[in-house]
Amino acid sequence: GGGMGGFGGFPGGHGGGMGGMSPEEAQQFFAHAFGGGDPFGGMFGGMGGGPGIRFSSSMGGGDPFGGGGFGGGDPFSAFLGGGGMGGSMPGARMGGHGMRGHPGMRAQSMPTMAKQYDVIPQGTIVSLKGLVNKSNLNGDRGVVKRYISQSKRYMVELEDSDETLSVKPENLLQHVHVQIHDIQSQPELNGETGTIITWCPDKGRYSIYVASLKKFVSLKPGNVVLDSGTVAKVTGVESKPELNGRWGTIKNWVKESNKYDVQLSANQIIRLKVENMIL
Repeated sequence: GGGMGGFGGFPGGHGGGMGGMSPEEAQQFFAHAFGGGDPFGGMFGGMGGGPGIRFSSSMGGGDPFGGGGFGGGDPFSAFLGGGGMGGSMPGARMGGHGMRGHPGMRAQSMPTMAKQYDVIPQGTIVSLKGLVNKSNLNGDRGVVKRYISQSKRYMVELEDSDETLSVKPENLLQHVHVQIHDIQSQPELNGETGTIITWCPDKGRYSIYVASLKKFVSLKPGNVVLDSGTVAKVTGVESKPELNGRWGTIKNWVKESNKYDVQLSANQIIRLKVENMIL
């Protein structure tokens, strides 16, 4: 994890958490640090409802920041490697190493990711939240390395310290790309894309950075369309409460009804309202 140390200054990163930063201050931070651009710019360039996320470049032994600065490039593309992470991850690749495996390769180091529809993909950018014993780490950013099925925890490598923690899924927030939908009061936001920065449990809203507008917006899950391939948690389903708490992969979004087709397992796909899937 030698290339991760330089991301700590992001809002939500160590020492500069979003918790004490107003939207105005955060906008100034982004404008100063990134020239107003999306700090995650292009990280999920291939998601857009397509088959998978694409990360365009790999470390390649060079300076991921192009001589110490971002240089207008994507600061995340370098340390995420050169692979794609499709919704069902049929042959996901990270850093050029395939995770498909051969028949019978079910060693602990080679999980059968293609069949784990309820597992956040390796390489996903996350931040820590709701930690009690290590509350000083809340807001720190890292990357999912692997899922430990026995303990139902994720191994997350923190970018500031390269420390690896074992974390419950409810203590992770995925920084994924989204599309804004069906906002009556601010229709100019509809169709815009943004990046989830924080979750505000008291308000039940995401704080989303919209790069094209250079601003943050606070939105309910029902107005936030998660990209295909995102793994999220089922919540608030009254007709089938037994589904609540399960995780699944969003296969596609049905705009007309504002619902997702969600794959829970290899043989179970259900249709849920957008507000019933949260990160």
